[in-house]
Amino acid sequence: MSLARFCRPVISSDEGELVAETAKKMRNARVGCVVVTRAERPIAIVTDRDLALRVVADARAPQITALRDVATYDPIVVRDEDGIETVLGLMAKHGVRRLPVVSEGGHLLGIVTADDLTVLLGRQLSELAEGIRENADATESR
Repeated sequence: MSLARFCRPVISSDEGELVAETAKKMRNARVGCVVVTRAERPIAIVTDRDLALRVVADARAPQITALRDVATYDPIVVRDEDGIETVLGLMAKHGVRRLPVVSEGGHLLGIVTADDLTVLLGRQLSELAEGIRENADATESR
């Protein structure tokens, strides 16, 4: 299963953007992260947790703090032709919940999140269970 389904517009920002503006973008788009890009390539990621821990907890002023000061640089990325197994392995290995999806040339195409995978895998398991339930015959030996 390729990651093509996760290739969709992503909320992105420039590293010079102020934290206050980024937080508004995140709120308005109802997302938990923003991908920081340079020349359409992901160079960093900023999550709602980053804003809480690196801005609010450190008493920084979001109206004058730039993303470059709180972003996590060199994010782990996946290629659009990678599979779900690759994503799951990288998320587990690196303890992250979001991975930008990039093209062969490194351009940002989308993002895959742990929530996306939970929904996807939950639906697939539900369909499997329904198929088993509907086709179960108590007289048949399995």
